[in-house]
Amino acid sequence: MHKVFVPVVAAILSATSYQVMAANGTVTFNGEIIQSTCQVSSGDQDKTVELGKYPVTAFPKAESTSGSKAFTISLEKCEAGDYTLRFDGNTVAGRPDLLSVTGGATGVGIEILDNNGSHFPIANDPSDTAYVTVAADGDNPGKATFNLQARYRSFQDTVTPGQANATSQFTIQYK
Repeated sequence: MHKVFVPVVAAILSATSYQVMAANGTVTFNGEIIQSTCQVSSGDQDKTVELGKYPVTAFPKAESTSGSKAFTISLEKCEAGDYTLRFDGNTVAGRPDLLSVTGGATGVGIEILDNNGSHFPIANDPSDTAYVTVAADGDNPGKATFNLQARYRSFQDTVTPGQANATSQFTIQYK
């Protein structure tokens, strides 16, 4: 009887035991839900940037670049504040600064730059990228424009010919 009693008591105690744990810290989450932040101007929601045609000789070694093509993303109906821009898309392995291209060309990617020539890392925290400040009041929604550039950048010493296209989604965030 004693042999049966001990395992039964052990099973009951293990089923009803409580874990005792001490807290090691606290996490506080802060944020705000607002009515509306900004709208991308209708002409800039779906944009095509024509980078042009370049011979493979334009990329004699890794890190060679093509000429830059300027483009903008304009905002309207913004509340006052700072807004950041984030680009997402497929990147070249080991190169978060280059969008990978499709269509046949190899050894080259597409780099997005702000108007000062600083590159936008793809899929990174938007606080690491350029921002615009909008001055507005409740009766006068503000406008702002991101002035950007795009260009090809080789990441290998040999670039092969072919189409070199990429797609990137972008997100505007209130900073």
